[in-house]
Amino acid sequence: KEHDRQRSLFLSVASHELRTPMTVIRSFADNMRDGIAGPVSEQQLTYLTRIGHNLSRLTRIINQLLDWSQLNSKSDMLHLAPVCVEKVALVVADSLRAVADEKSVTVEIGRANGLPAVQGDSDKLEQVLWNLIGNAIKFTPPGGRVTVDFEKTPEGYVQTSIADTGCGIDPIHIEKLFREFSKVPSANPAAQGAQLGLFITKSLVTLHRGTIWVESAPGTGTRFYFTVPVCSQVDRLTAEG
Repeated sequence: KEHDRQRSLFLSVASHELRTPMTVIRSFADNMRDGIAGPVSEQQLTYLTRIGHNLSRLTRIINQLLDWSQLNSKSDMLHLAPVCVEKVALVVADSLRAVADEKSVTVEIGRANGLPAVQGDSDKLEQVLWNLIGNAIKFTPPGGRVTVDFEKTPEGYVQTSIADTGCGIDPIHIEKLFREFSKVPSANPAAQGAQLGLFITKSLVTLHRGTIWVESAPGTGTRFYFTVPVCSQVDRLTAEG
């Protein structure tokens, strides 16, 4: 336990310390791209754009390590309040619009009239949706579509689904998706590599007393589902332990 605590502390400190130089690098790169340091040639603009993309990728990795360290140290507590999942999804979709537009991927958020509020942490649910919608965009080829839908289940949960028209996942790899540092082969070379995002996503859903699962097959796209209890359901779950 002491070893795990020290590891989590190291990752937390290292992640925080890496953010400062990352911010400085991004600031200089943005200033150069905007011509503040002088005229920028087309080739230089291409290089600066690539620097920006890789900085964003490294930032996501650092954030995932920080989230992972917090989960391992049990310091990641939820701040619960009534949350409209649909509104959170709209915020996330708007934040990812530029990424989707760059690939000509359409992101559709279904309207859910009368959807009840869930008892959740708005920031953490935003992170869950960011991971799932972001992954869907990443695995969807140009011209494809990502669809987010909601429904209330008879058991008293709000169920959210995120579907894409991407390459799909072989059934033999699905059970590995939510493991720490899982590495699932993909037909999309840019999406290869070990990931923490889905492990963190499942951990956050579980902290909300919800469940997460996936349906997929090669060539048919992928659909992730997760549930979070509505506010009226939380008291009953607490009583049941």
